Amino acid sequence: MRLIDVDIFLERERQMEEEGTIVRDTTTILKVLHDLDTDYAILSHRWKDEVDYLEITQLTKMENRDEIRKRGGYQKIVKSCQQAKIDGLEWIWVDTCCIDKRNSTELSEALNSMFRWYANSRRCYAYLHDIDVFPTTPDHETFSGSKGWPEWFSRGWTLQELIAPTDLQFFNKDWQLIGDKRNLACMLMEITRVPRGVLEDGLAAYGPSVAQVMSWAADRTTTRVEDRAYSLMGLVDVNMPMLYGEGKKAFLRLQQEIIRKSSDQTIFAWDPTDQTPQACCVLADDPSLFRDCHDIIQIDSKEFYSELSGLWNPPGNGANRGDTGPLQRRNHYFWRFLFPQQWTIQMQVFHPFTVTNMGIHVQLPARRYGGYPLILQVVLACKREGSLEPIVINLSPWRTRYYRFTGEVKCDLLPTSFQHSQIILAYEGQGASSGIVIEEVGGVVASLLDQCAAKSGMNVGYNNEHRFGVTSAEIHRVPGRWLQISPSVHPLSVPFSFFFTVLFLGLVARPGAILFFAAAMIILAIVWILSEASAGIPFIRLCKPECSSRGEYIIGSGMEIVVLRGRGRAVPSITHSETMMSFHVLQDVRIVVIILGAILFVSEGLFLEPSAAQRLLSLLPFLAILVLLSLLPFCQALSKALRSWSLIQVLYRLELRKYTFSTRITGIVFALLLLRTEKAAEVMNDLLPITDTKAWRRWKTIVLDRIRRGGDFNIDTTDWDDGTWTDREREMLVGLFQNAHDAYRVFERHLAESAFERPPA
Repeated sequence: MRLIDVDIFLERERQMEEEGTIVRDTTTILKVLHDLDTDYAILSHRWKDEVDYLEITQLTKMENRDEIRKRGGYQKIVKSCQQAKIDGLEWIWVDTCCIDKRNSTELSEALNSMFRWYANSRRCYAYLHDIDVFPTTPDHETFSGSKGWPEWFSRGWTLQELIAPTDLQFFNKDWQLIGDKRNLACMLMEITRVPRGVLEDGLAAYGPSVAQVMSWAADRTTTRVEDRAYSLMGLVDVNMPMLYGEGKKAFLRLQQEIIRKSSDQTIFAWDPTDQTPQACCVLADDPSLFRDCHDIIQIDSKEFYSELSGLWNPPGNGANRGDTGPLQRRNHYFWRFLFPQQWTIQMQVFHPFTVTNMGIHVQLPARRYGGYPLILQVVLACKREGSLEPIVINLSPWRTRYYRFTGEVKCDLLPTSFQHSQIILAYEGQGASSGIVIEEVGGVVASLLDQCAAKSGMNVGYNNEHRFGVTSAEIHRVPGRWLQISPSVHPLSVPFSFFFTVLFLGLVARPGAILFFAAAMIILAIVWILSEASAGIPFIRLCKPECSSRGEYIIGSGMEIVVLRGRGRAVPSITHSETMMSFHVLQDVRIVVIILGAILFVSEGLFLEPSAAQRLLSLLPFLAILVLLSLLPFCQALSKALRSWSLIQVLYRLELRKYTFSTRITGIVFALLLLRTEKAAEVMNDLLPITDTKAWRRWKTIVLDRIRRGGDFNIDTTDWDDGTWTDREREMLVGLFQNAHDAYRVFERHLAESAFERPPA
């Protein structure tokens, strides 16, 4: 770092003030020294008319040096050097003149090192240019632009200059000492919201969360937008290159750097505002969104899992999938009872974040809302001080990534436990803008999409090279709660059930079996069968009347979409189905049944004398395994047949009509005509993520206008050709409008067929 030699600077100033000429050589005012080996003072101030590096080094050679010396910025340097000399310090650092800002490398190094330089200084002088005495109450009339306090407390860079120095002294506009950081800690805490522990003991000793640090900077401003992020680098202990011109991307880049080195989940706990999009990236775009996060603290992993012990099952060492049973994991309570120390060691850390070009890969406990397939609730490992409940946020899936959902959800959570899920969080961009298009589906909806994809519909295209399928699915009756069918029976559920049922019944039938053991085996067999059925049979939950879910959705997957519409609560009631028992719980039940069955088998042998029949029956498990292997293809076929049968039971209430188009554009225009939604523009953007060119914008504008007005699509070239298009653009637009016209013809046919099948009463 470059430091000002206090003696040389003051001597040069004395000669210019008294003699008007420079007698001694005072050109080496700045010298490069190491901050760890030097005792130096440092200045903290609000920039006004400052003196830069070139002016401070070449002052004696400049013709306008008298004008420079009269500037307020130059006088601050003089006064700070005089104060440093009084304090016995030979060196001082001033940011305005000790950095050559013409050198981008030097500027980047200085900004990345600034927090350390302030922390390693022997004494810091905070110059408050707009006060006489330190304020004790806000004065909104005098300081209207800085929330009633001196301007120094409203600037972004002065936050780290307040926290980093150990010895910080405040001076008024006349350079009179008005207090230091320790004596004024209580008042400073009220002004800045920085805790007293941070002011007195330092940042490292207090250990604030990322959200708390961001909240301190929420109301501070900087001249450049990028400095909102760069001024926080030292406070969150990260380094990154300076890219002036990137705007708000700087704050997103700062958060990505934090995630790469920290597992602090408070970074996701920001509060959205009215201007925040309903589906946005999981990272805040401005520190102001952390304004009310000053009391959000981290939760250590053991406390976090303890709070959630009744809601979900924590992940294990090598099993991070949602279909892995907790009893198979070494950190389940079953293993904790046997190996308590192992639990303590394993639960000390969270799974790390991984930042890739796809997004932020993270494992979070998740839970879904009933009848609302777009939203997922996740729990963060943080809470507010004084609260026992962890903070939860809502996510919305869109194209393999999850976005922060800031809208209101009036649905109840499904009565199932949280499951630890590996998800990819989007750190930039926005999710589906329409709130209608669903790309990640499950349960009955996924089965509906699969069946529609396999179904051959009415071909309305001119060739079959590319077939884009659009299915109109309408439901006008609410499914009954009795409708407990199996749209997604696990392929191995039937073989497992068959094998263990045969095994248990064989053991029960052993000659000479004691009645107690026979009854116990029968109970285990019943528990096993019921568990298999509960894990493989989802049921439809009726959506409540106050449910805010829409009555229409577009279910999309590649070259196939389904337009799902209905009345009342019909559509939101079938958009999500859950099994009565999750699959990972079923695996725990299997383990428990196997252990209890083995105990009963061994215990029974202690009470019975071996016989030839018993020896013969001991081969029953091996015979059952051979039968299982031979029947496995049959069981898989049976599972597929059950899925098909269950779909018939569900979809007999749906009116399905499928059309196949030769182009995707024709199919999407047809789907928009079916919906007639007020969000046609958003739906089109979700389904057609195309380049935003002039030709596409013109085509979208005309097509969306015809959809809203319900007019025909006989669009003549005079409606759009103003003579400014190139031949290639004109040819493309003719083809696009022809596609839209073809879609409207199919739509008219669809309306005629629907009216014929359901004539008005």
